[in-house]
Amino acid sequence: MAATATIDNATKIISVSSDCLPAPVNFGTFPNDNNPNTIVEHDWDHSFLYRGGTFGITRVFDDNQYTHDGFIRSITISTNDLTLFTNNQIDEGDHLLFVFSDGLKKKFLYKGTTFTSLSGECWLATDQRLDLIMETQESTPVTGTYEYYDQRNGRGDTPLGAIGVSGNGVMIFNPSAGSGLNPPSGFSWVAAGESTFVDTGEDSCGGHPQQQGMYHYHDPHFLDCWKSGSSMASYNDYYGATQYNGNNIRHPDGHSKMIGIAFDGFPIYGPYGYGTPFDNLSGTRPMRTSYRVKDTEAPGRPDYGNTTDNPPAGTLMEDWEYVEGVGDLDIHNGRFTITPEYPSGTYAYFLTVDDTNTDLAEFPFIIGNKTRETINAPSDNGSNPVQQGGGGGGGEQGPPPTLSFTLQPANVTVNANETATFTVTKLVSPEDGPVTYQWYRSTDGGFAFAAVTGATTNTYSVTALSYMTGYKYRCRIAGPIGAPQPASNSPLDSNAATLTVTGAGGGGSTANRFDSTSSTFDSTAQTYDGT
Repeated sequence: MAATATIDNATKIISVSSDCLPAPVNFGTFPNDNNPNTIVEHDWDHSFLYRGGTFGITRVFDDNQYTHDGFIRSITISTNDLTLFTNNQIDEGDHLLFVFSDGLKKKFLYKGTTFTSLSGECWLATDQRLDLIMETQESTPVTGTYEYYDQRNGRGDTPLGAIGVSGNGVMIFNPSAGSGLNPPSGFSWVAAGESTFVDTGEDSCGGHPQQQGMYHYHDPHFLDCWKSGSSMASYNDYYGATQYNGNNIRHPDGHSKMIGIAFDGFPIYGPYGYGTPFDNLSGTRPMRTSYRVKDTEAPGRPDYGNTTDNPPAGTLMEDWEYVEGVGDLDIHNGRFTITPEYPSGTYAYFLTVDDTNTDLAEFPFIIGNKTRETINAPSDNGSNPVQQGGGGGGGEQGPPPTLSFTLQPANVTVNANETATFTVTKLVSPEDGPVTYQWYRSTDGGFAFAAVTGATTNTYSVTALSYMTGYKYRCRIAGPIGAPQPASNSPLDSNAATLTVTGAGGGGSTANRFDSTSSTFDSTAQTYDGT
């Protein structure tokens, strides 16, 4: 079967089915001298929110205006906005992407309250102003609007076990061997790549099974087998239809194709991206990792050496650190960029290899020590029990999210034949995400509510007729969509808002009360709420 996937374009929920076997790509012999496990078929079906073509969760400060004067674009910060900085939801060292109304997309490194005049950096100049340093100067102040994307949901450590799925249905794991293979106490071996000091029995395609037999990848070496004999090209037209100098895992312009999807919803690409993130004419090259081996040993680590008791630098997970600016990619091993699939832009992960010898994989290989958004992995994710030959342990699922309304529907008074509009705004805590909406109407003062057909956004508008005075409207939200678990209080109903219709107007006859041309009464969806 390998893998299949379908996506609901309305909700952006992608549903993936796989048997976790690498077909049509070959795999090695298991068990072998360094891996005692047998490959076992693991059938699973999993649905999650697909974020390809997005930069994450769209945000604005309370005042979404900017003023560009000189080399600075200034943004007003309200007292409410300031708490995002003081509570470290926006933290020093974070990357903030701003998408401006003039079409510019630009990433800024937040420097806290430290003054900066370097283009591509920003700082909190006062408690009321965030200054973004630009490359271009405006001699006369220019204003506009913006939206931004931050890293507040990217603080959690990348979990063990499956963190994504590759294009042939094989699970993608992080770089760690967990507690397997007897590392020094309190540390974990790097499971794969040229820096590994332990042999996990990895085959020539870069894969191996864990204790329960789930075959998986840790690093980019599987691409060699994908290209060999054009196996993936014959399996999927996405790979077979185009190629770059004989490489069917790259687009004709040299940019890598997608090789999988992370379980936080973002696409994963091969090693090659554009030289400049938002310029598809800037050439392509391997994306450089921003992880480096620490100059000195981590606290409690045995001295760097060349034995199991004193393993070489870079062979333990704790030997590596993210260093801002030394590579193309962020702490998550991704970046904001355009790609052939997403010419308007997306956030994407990239496989990392040595830029002078692309046969050598470079840490963290696929996804960094922290994911961009929260991982929503299938229940059979290979993380428990501890795995032989790569990965182990696995984190516990956190508490369920909660839903709330930050804006309740307000009572509306309109003249007959005018449009009445009701609006809600929701909040999902602690991590925002999409929800479903359904509006309900009561014609009897709030005793019974019926679903309004087609009213499935956060705003509902209706033409008010005179007999509708006293009708009540409320909205039900459910979700978050694609989250590992629903909110503890899902579904949640808003307060009921009352419609008052004044003046004479059409539709005064009660004979028209349930006329579908003005409103829909759906008794099959009717519920009774004595409250």
